[in-house]
Amino acid sequence: MIKLAFFNLFRRKIRTFLAVLGIVIGITALITLTAVIDGIYNEMTSVFGSFQGVMVMQKGVADQPFSRLEESLGQKLTNVQGVRTVVSEIWAAPKSIDNQPLRFTSMSSFVFIYGIDPAQYKKLRGSGWIGELERGEMLGSNDKSYVLLGKNIADDRKKFVGSNIRVNEKQFKVKGILKTESELYGNIIVMDIDVARELAGISKDKVNTFYVELEDPKEDKKVAQLINFLYGSQVEAMATSDFSETVSNMLGNFNIVAFAIAAISAFVAAMGIINTILMSVMERYKEIGTLKASGWTSWSIMKLILLESAFMGLLGGLIGIFIGIAIAHYIDTYFGIPTLVTTNSVVQAALFAFFVGLFAGAYPAYRAAKLDPVEAMRGA
Repeated sequence: MIKLAFFNLFRRKIRTFLAVLGIVIGITALITLTAVIDGIYNEMTSVFGSFQGVMVMQKGVADQPFSRLEESLGQKLTNVQGVRTVVSEIWAAPKSIDNQPLRFTSMSSFVFIYGIDPAQYKKLRGSGWIGELERGEMLGSNDKSYVLLGKNIADDRKKFVGSNIRVNEKQFKVKGILKTESELYGNIIVMDIDVARELAGISKDKVNTFYVELEDPKEDKKVAQLINFLYGSQVEAMATSDFSETVSNMLGNFNIVAFAIAAISAFVAAMGIINTILMSVMERYKEIGTLKASGWTSWSIMKLILLESAFMGLLGGLIGIFIGIAIAHYIDTYFGIPTLVTTNSVVQAALFAFFVGLFAGAYPAYRAAKLDPVEAMRGA
């Protein structure tokens, strides 16, 4: 019966193709969108999972480079209960590297400057935003003409420890290569905070943000609330765990959108499968009548039709999964947007397609099972 049901799909190839196409579109969209969402979530988790602390920036600004805070605030933050170390930070986007103007064409092409005071940074217990070094050494207090490079930018621009790199109009020597392969932090250029201020055009008494390391990382939300209570008119403090939850909730909403798109496509596809199977049943009245006359039960006829519709759904699902994986790989490779195709998402997509096909075949299978064998053999 399984073999018969499968080969019945190819009796009307064009009709079957059109019915399957709706499933293909829905599953392709589901796999692609889910891969992008899971990829971004995995990227954010890897970045924020490396430490737990509090990020302090100017209240009401969109992102770190737009924030401006008095550097003297850093000393005040060190006196807040629960705070262990405070690191002043400069965030900026360079205009050119090695005399080549930078253009943001993908996630992987976005390069940014991260300025820190090496003496402050060495007081951290964790690795902070920088992560671990793969090669070379950490910046020292007098290393004004040295930088650390993220692994991606070092690989893309063929830089190594001891090589030179020009950022805007200033020449630097590479002192270390960072281990991270994250798309978000693989293109970071770490330098002394005073030099970063100069390149970013920020006055000497200002910083963009503060990274606050805590005595007890589990108290990050409590310390963030305390900082907001003390200095809330000037700053906004956010615990990294809160930021992770915000990102998770936001991406969860995108997941709902992805399933909504797949559901709409599935509904359209189900209508196509119902129409295809009903037409097939009508064309096969005599065949169905002969099967019933030869001993096939109504349940056997139902199973045959249900198998045909389920195969349509599964076939469309498998094609959609392969196309979705290919598109996700293309997005990751050529646009630099991280994607992640999980076994769980593939299995869910395949089951979703299978059950859509099975559901769509329920009514045509019922109609076929109710046929009177005598009338069916007459072609009624």
